Amino acid sequence: LAHGCGGSATDFFDPSPGCEGCIGQPVERLVVRSALKRGLAVVAVSSSDREGSRCWGREDKDGVLHALGSVMEAQNLRGKKVIALGASSGGAFVGEFAASLSKGHPLAPKAVAVQIMGVSDHAVSVPRFPPAVFWHMPRDERVSAMVQRNIAALKKRYSPVLEQHCNPLPLADSFFSDWTEAITPDASAGMVSALRSAGLLDPSSFLLADPRVHSREWQRALRSVPAVKEGNVSLVENRAAVPELLNTAYAQHSWCVEGIEGVLDFLVKHAGV
Repeated sequence: LAHGCGGSATDFFDPSPGCEGCIGQPVERLVVRSALKRGLAVVAVSSSDREGSRCWGREDKDGVLHALGSVMEAQNLRGKKVIALGASSGGAFVGEFAASLSKGHPLAPKAVAVQIMGVSDHAVSVPRFPPAVFWHMPRDERVSAMVQRNIAALKKRYSPVLEQHCNPLPLADSFFSDWTEAITPDASAGMVSALRSAGLLDPSSFLLADPRVHSREWQRALRSVPAVKEGNVSLVENRAAVPELLNTAYAQHSWCVEGIEGVLDFLVKHAGV
């Protein structure tokens, strides 16, 4: 698993004695849980950039190979097939990573899922590029155009490919508490009510504007909610559940899980797991 810019491998797992720094972002950990239910072993890797944007680059290839090899050796997983999934910068990385390895390489992904991002024309033109899922948000027209170009290239050479959309989500009163037990149903209802009172939701409870662009507005609205005011609910970007869930609900550029069972069906089938 490969995080997006600003992220870390610690986003995928809940805090535990073995990972005190883990934060268990709600959408990422649902990806992990869904994979574990399939009997898949899950390995998350952080990009080498820990001081700047935390995005991925070509220079991360060797580190990922080392991390995967070390974990597979330590956990007696040597020889198991690899499936790669990443979002945003991490999505682009897993696509380029797969294209860069020879077909016979023991760690070459047998299938990939590229979320909210496309990959380079060169990557999808490489004959060894594996079966792929492009899992994106149609609201992001720039990425959607890249994805359509990638899909067309793969279909032209009859390579297995699946397109999965992630669409906007309405904010029911239980929206936040449905995603994470760290937010109570009462707090969730209060937060949704505050967003509605601030004019940030339409009559059907969908967000009216991109929360990444209009963070001041939703933060101002939510600071009036007792659970936030008392410090029980955090609003810190890349560390707390609320910003990610708002981004997922708006469906412009964020981790998502819509259609995850179909995605995993495709990946497992084509990887031959």
